[in-house]
Amino acid sequence: MTTDAVYAACAAFATELAAQGVQHSVISPGSRSTPLALTLARTPELRNWIRLDERSAAFFALGLAKSSGRPVALVCTSGTAAANYLPAITEAHWSGTPLIVLTANRPPELRGWGAGQTIDQTNIYGSNVRWFAELPIASESSPGWFQRTAARAVQTSTGLHPGPVHLDWPFREPLEPRGDASGAHPLKPLTIATPTLTLKSDAVARLAASFESTPRGVVVAGPMAAGDRWKHAVQDFCKKTGFPLLAEPLSQLRVKADHVAVINHHDHLLGCTWAHDTVPEIVVRLGGPPTCKPLRLWMEHHRAPMIMFDPSSSWTDPSFTITEMISAGPEGLQAISDAIAPSMCDPDWGRRWTNADRDAGAVIDGILDSEALLQPAIARELGRRLSGEQLLYVSNSMPVRDVDSFFESRSDDLAILGNRGASGIDGMISSAAGAAASGRPTTLLIGDLAFQHDLGGLVAAASDEVALTIIVIQNQGGAIFDYLPISELVDADLFNMLFRTPQGLDIAEVVAALGVEHIQVSDLRALGSCLEEHDGLRIISIRVDPDLDRDQHRRIRHAIETRLR
Repeated sequence: MTTDAVYAACAAFATELAAQGVQHSVISPGSRSTPLALTLARTPELRNWIRLDERSAAFFALGLAKSSGRPVALVCTSGTAAANYLPAITEAHWSGTPLIVLTANRPPELRGWGAGQTIDQTNIYGSNVRWFAELPIASESSPGWFQRTAARAVQTSTGLHPGPVHLDWPFREPLEPRGDASGAHPLKPLTIATPTLTLKSDAVARLAASFESTPRGVVVAGPMAAGDRWKHAVQDFCKKTGFPLLAEPLSQLRVKADHVAVINHHDHLLGCTWAHDTVPEIVVRLGGPPTCKPLRLWMEHHRAPMIMFDPSSSWTDPSFTITEMISAGPEGLQAISDAIAPSMCDPDWGRRWTNADRDAGAVIDGILDSEALLQPAIARELGRRLSGEQLLYVSNSMPVRDVDSFFESRSDDLAILGNRGASGIDGMISSAAGAAASGRPTTLLIGDLAFQHDLGGLVAAASDEVALTIIVIQNQGGAIFDYLPISELVDADLFNMLFRTPQGLDIAEVVAALGVEHIQVSDLRALGSCLEEHDGLRIISIRVDPDLDRDQHRRIRHAIETRLR
């Protein structure tokens, strides 16, 4: 066997990745992956990012794929390196994020015989990938076979059900190139058609008639990284039907539009008694499961017919409330909108929502503008201050919930991303750094516990030339548990130890050791001035008293309840 044949196979694969639209690869150093790493590094169409920690590397690739909308290649050596990818691959699976996962492996004859760095990598990610294949030894198939495999991997990862693909590459020694490993080869790029699903005319007519007969409906939009593709169709549908739009910011659809009732504060409205008498006749759902718990409970309580537009056939329905699944994208919704009679709106229904939303907003502003800087005001300020050229990445736990509750609709588009597929707090700094690597100035809103969880990602980001601002809420971690029943059911000391998870990490010292800019902010005006576009990496930390924060959340709910009565 010659390594020339191995590198020819890798070159065919890498060049086809680039031809299919892949622009970035994230590589963790290792020996067994040498042929892949060297080849990708020498492929001029690819930009390579190096991450020592495979867990951080995978979350970095995840954020980069979410931000760029293109699959990212992810390369590691054999053994536990591959196992460290699992958390990010799980998130990619549930959020429909395309990744091309390339794990190096020992050849079959070395497995099960005590060879170092050897584990069972066969389908190691299970059902969390769209396609798994163990590739042949690279010298034993033609370069054209590896070219077709690359094309299939990208098309599978970005198809109707986008997500991660896993290819396991066994390599025999020697691993180093012996001949010309430049990556040049004569193969032409492949063209593979991607299927699309559209509604037939009879289904369009039936659904249009159904919406015309039920004028008291709502449109619910959950997290969607590519939600901007739906904007025109959703806005047109809401104008035609008069349905209020209940879009969380991570849907990319909480955007102002003429004659569209965009509801900013449905989280607060649906947690009040006001919601008991606000009964929908039909619900249209898009995207992932909503973050807002009161919205989920409201839909479960009323059990209105629910039409889910789900072009990837993901069946994201944890409440089991969907009555009809439509395997069509925005073009299907647009076709239905075009077929709806323009006179079907119920103006009283729309006014009920917009008036309540206006009252809730006035209550919120009155409280936040007169009190100390806490998490609700921080989330609101991000929506008011960040420019449309920037990108907001939101960590799980309280940050994503506060953004959903207090982020106001805007006239322009601000891309807002988060890891809402599996909804973990791990890898958030790495994900945001990956998003910033796509070229857009990025701001990450994160709690101190999630920040501490991914310090490895911060160390890696410190050496990158990316525009990343990290806003850390220092509330002694675990504050979300204050809002759960367990906070009232156990001893305060035990609750503090097991759930609040207090930690004494000095963020200023950590940041100083890395040579990263650090700003301590304590009021709304100072925060606003810090949210201008900024080059490079910097940390903005804000100390928040968790007891005051919890009290403010509860007083806001009570004040809105009183106002709506």
